[in-house]
Amino acid sequence: MKKLIGQVLRLIQLLERASAVPPLLVRWGVGLMFLGGALHKATHLSEFVAYFQQLRIPAPQLQAPFVVCVEFLGGLGLMLGIGTRLAAALLSGTMVVALATAAIPDHKIHANWRGLLDFLYLPEWLLLCLLGWLIIVGAGRFSVDFVIRQKLEADTLTSERS
Repeated sequence: MKKLIGQVLRLIQLLERASAVPPLLVRWGVGLMFLGGALHKATHLSEFVAYFQQLRIPAPQLQAPFVVCVEFLGGLGLMLGIGTRLAAALLSGTMVVALATAAIPDHKIHANWRGLLDFLYLPEWLLLCLLGWLIIVGAGRFSVDFVIRQKLEADTLTSERS
């Protein structure tokens, strides 16, 4: 039994050493999705504006290009791990609007048990969860954010000693 417990503990330690990998994979996956979506929307901007008009989003001629910029810069920021928390927060805003204006109405989701289950399967909801997770945990060790934070902490420590 002790041997089994020892093996389980070693496995847990191995997994803990790999803890920087999940934020990296989520950043790359979600970032690339938003970056690719933004490039598609930018090359079909008039169609995207028309879609916003159909959804009755106010000032679609201003909002659509704004969303393209948020998704492009936010996606790029996530992929590089720079400004990750800010990028995730801004992209979360686009997901909340997408849920409210398109996803929930398109899927005819109602406020009941079945509606809750349908809502939880929406890709926009899952993206919102991943973005919320990135806001809380940050970019991880494999990021520009981590390097900047290390430098700022070292500079702060040095100036406090002086």
